[in-house]
Amino acid sequence: MMPEDSPTTATLDGITARLDEYLDPVLSTRRTSSGPARGLLPLTEEERDFALHWTDVIRRSNSEMAFQFVSHAPRAIRLMGLEGTRRWLLHAMDVYDKEGLYPGCTALDALEVYAAEFRLSHISVSLDQIRPVLETFITGLAGRTLKLEAGNSIYTDTNTLYLPAQINRFNDRELNYCLYKVMSVHLWAQTWFGTFRRQSPDAPHLVQILAKFQDNGRALRLFNLLETARLNACIGRELPGLAREMFGLHAPAPAHDATWRYYLDLLEDENATVSDTLAATEKLYPLQMPWPEAPVYQGGFDLEAARDGIEQRLELEKDELQSALAELLRQTPGEGDEAAAMENAEVDLRHDEESGADPELAVDGEPVAPSADLENLLRSLLQDLEDIPEDWLVPAGDGDYDADERGQQPEPADKAATGGDTFTYDEWDYRRQTYRKNWCTLRETTTQPVYDDFYERTLKRYAPLVGDIRRYFEALRGDDRILKAEPTGDNVDLDALITAYADMQTGVEMSDRVYTRKQKVERDLAVVFMVDVSGSTKGWINEAERESLILLCEALEILGDQYAIYGFSGMTRNRCEVYRIKSFARRYDDEIRARISGLRPQDYTRMGVTIRHLTGILGQVEARTRILITLSDGKPDDYDGYRGEYGIEDTRQALLEARNTGIHPFCITIDTEAGEYLPHMYGPASFVVVDEVRKLPLKVADIYRRLTT
Repeated sequence: MMPEDSPTTATLDGITARLDEYLDPVLSTRRTSSGPARGLLPLTEEERDFALHWTDVIRRSNSEMAFQFVSHAPRAIRLMGLEGTRRWLLHAMDVYDKEGLYPGCTALDALEVYAAEFRLSHISVSLDQIRPVLETFITGLAGRTLKLEAGNSIYTDTNTLYLPAQINRFNDRELNYCLYKVMSVHLWAQTWFGTFRRQSPDAPHLVQILAKFQDNGRALRLFNLLETARLNACIGRELPGLAREMFGLHAPAPAHDATWRYYLDLLEDENATVSDTLAATEKLYPLQMPWPEAPVYQGGFDLEAARDGIEQRLELEKDELQSALAELLRQTPGEGDEAAAMENAEVDLRHDEESGADPELAVDGEPVAPSADLENLLRSLLQDLEDIPEDWLVPAGDGDYDADERGQQPEPADKAATGGDTFTYDEWDYRRQTYRKNWCTLRETTTQPVYDDFYERTLKRYAPLVGDIRRYFEALRGDDRILKAEPTGDNVDLDALITAYADMQTGVEMSDRVYTRKQKVERDLAVVFMVDVSGSTKGWINEAERESLILLCEALEILGDQYAIYGFSGMTRNRCEVYRIKSFARRYDDEIRARISGLRPQDYTRMGVTIRHLTGILGQVEARTRILITLSDGKPDDYDGYRGEYGIEDTRQALLEARNTGIHPFCITIDTEAGEYLPHMYGPASFVVVDEVRKLPLKVADIYRRLTT
């Protein structure tokens, strides 16, 4: 029997006590003499400290997950070492975050499977590693923007391409990367070359067509093989270089059966469509013959997801098309009453798919030049429909669609499922030192305008200040820089002339650079104002913020700088809200003033997700200098534990991400305790504290002037 005072017993008691502290109440109901604490005993001190550290991190999310980790940790460390164990744990926690406790525990139980993949990590390629490059590549192939996400199978819902989270099929890292590329191109080809295209919105879709076969699974597998052959031929004609890479991974074996060969030849014709694939499926389905081997890059189908994605997109794009046509007609010169002209206008669409030319519009028989946004909209519709119905080419009256604001927002990852204005973002967990994937759901809406006398009252209240601001900013707009020692100019540079004369007296050739010249200072700025409208701004703070925005807009209209204004609030990670007050493309007018007046306090202050969203918007604007200015009354805080160090660290990480894209963040706050956390979040020179709420309208415009000059 081991003595009570032995070092081993003391060590075990210490580990057990720490685990009790971390995992209570889970361990309190499971403690045995051979439990997790004793399992950690054979580990080295470094390994035990590692296991206990991560136990402490995980139990803050879920004690059961922490218990399961401790149970598996010794074996994981033996199989993969500390770094591999850390990756395995973070993978399991990602599963827990997205899917819940049972799938998370299952991921921990699958230790051997993960360890086998980890041992192949030197040849493996993960989607997270190559997503930025691959998304840019897919976007460059034209068509609508497509996102890449990890999925349990390979398919597309026509908005997102779902690919494996990791590929290690080949013993060569470059070949595995090439396989990712070819897989994504094949899924893109389904959207671009008409796999899901229908003649009209009322025509049957693939779900209905394939449902008539007795064995749906067999019919779908056969259709997939035949459609892959058709798409291979399309890719070979359009992208011959990529086709060589594709066939290098898996060259299609020649069909030995004459019937197969006949239909494959038909599908490889340049005029073949998905209708030909369906016809071949119907002919080959009843025949019992060996099918060709499916290539390694062939994905599958989720026909219901594709159908739902297309239906929801068509519903949105129909409204956008009719509103965009109305805007086009308003901008087209004409005679008579505008409403009557719009009602009687005949809009025709000319589209030759075989030539690959851009769609052309004609109004009353006369060709018109559509905007770039309208052209993109037409191309997107023609990916889903062979022809756009005539009743869709009818201009709409006034509605919710704002043509000025189309295209100003980053494309959401889940547009089809959310109606186009809901976004998902990662969130930084400083304890895990990694991102929680797709953790926050953010919805962007337009602030409801309130048409009252707030604008007039603000201008009257601050009348002397408004006059001063206008004079300051007019002088700033007209500021000229005096260039000295120029070869030509408007006036003589006396200093340069004296120097040149002195040189001449000493025998040096006199310089001709003796003039001064005025040069206009060109401002090339884009600024987003991120306004905190959490519940804590109720009362004087909210009124001061709205007054500040009115005075600021009056000043910025004089300067001509590009600017946008968004409010933010929300409650929990599942309901983050951004309120669009003014987009970059929107003109400052009575409606924007009414939106500012309608800005009201809401809920909590989750800052990181809002910064990431507005960084995406600001990143799309062409400008030499881009600034993100936060107007807030306090530190990050939300109902679900997003506060303290966690909220501060996520906000800091989001600000670092913004800086890495060339954006300069700055914070204006009325929190007198901001000196405790803002230097860590923004940096010591990137914030200012306004000590009284009532001074906020007096300070904001002046701070902006100093910040941008």
